[in-house]
Amino acid sequence: MDTLRPSPVLQFNPNQIQEVRKLFNYDDAKKLEQDLDTFEAWIAKQNHFLVKRFDRNYLERLLIASKGSVETAKKRLDKLCSFRRALPEFLTNFDMKNEFIPKKKWCHTSIMPKPTADNYRVIVTRVHDPEAADSVDFMHYYRFCIAMLDYMFNRDYNAGYEVVFDTRNYTLGVVSKLNPLAMRKAVSVYLEAISLRLKYLHVISGSKLFDAILKILKQALTEKLTHRIIVHDSMESLHKYVSPEILPADYGGKDKCLKDLFEAFLDEMCTDENIEHLKESEKAKTDESHRITLKFDEEYLGMPGSFKTLCVD
Repeated sequence: MDTLRPSPVLQFNPNQIQEVRKLFNYDDAKKLEQDLDTFEAWIAKQNHFLVKRFDRNYLERLLIASKGSVETAKKRLDKLCSFRRALPEFLTNFDMKNEFIPKKKWCHTSIMPKPTADNYRVIVTRVHDPEAADSVDFMHYYRFCIAMLDYMFNRDYNAGYEVVFDTRNYTLGVVSKLNPLAMRKAVSVYLEAISLRLKYLHVISGSKLFDAILKILKQALTEKLTHRIIVHDSMESLHKYVSPEILPADYGGKDKCLKDLFEAFLDEMCTDENIEHLKESEKAKTDESHRITLKFDEEYLGMPGSFKTLCVD
């Protein structure tokens, strides 16, 4: 992949592909091609994969999201295919043109059009109408984010993400709809399967229930990621980390308001091309009855059947 296709909702930095590759030690094109060949050869041998041919550009982005580790990329692809079978409520049967109409009533979520100077993408999410509590369904929110990240794996090339999570409109009616177990499952899908690389989670305080929200959030994250949470009590604090050049107008930024950005992104995700891509992605599942049981040398050395049993007195 040498260039990125134009997108109506995304802008790109000059030399973005080359800079991101360099960040993960892929400035040598031969090394990248060799790793992709190794990755594809491994996929072809997975008896439990229902799909054994993946777009090479997708696999390259997965390697980037795995920081250039072929072994990590293998585990994440395996987990994504397994999760589509084990967690279909998160990862299958998307109805892009109808499913997220209720979400529009209470929540706006969008990836910002401009990347950061270091080629990260910023996601901003907020409850805009806490009075629409009857429409609040966090499963819609989780699935929207999954569909959005699928689009990004098809059209972007980034170093990772920074998330701005605005809690100011979280009322008791909204918080009562949060299911910690479902949130934990969703976070596992984002981080372990879809391979969202999280640089920072910016949490904007202001809700009277903020302490409870933060506690639920931390329970869903790994200990390592809880240290990447940054709490902001003002837009000025947020701007120290995320440039106003990138943020929506209603966050003191220079882009459109979050509502307009969200609606534009949703419209783009509802194109026939993107819907077809998402449907194709859903086919990549596993049949666990055909999975080869992992042995020591398979799991740790990647060389099944290479060693005899060693007995030591």
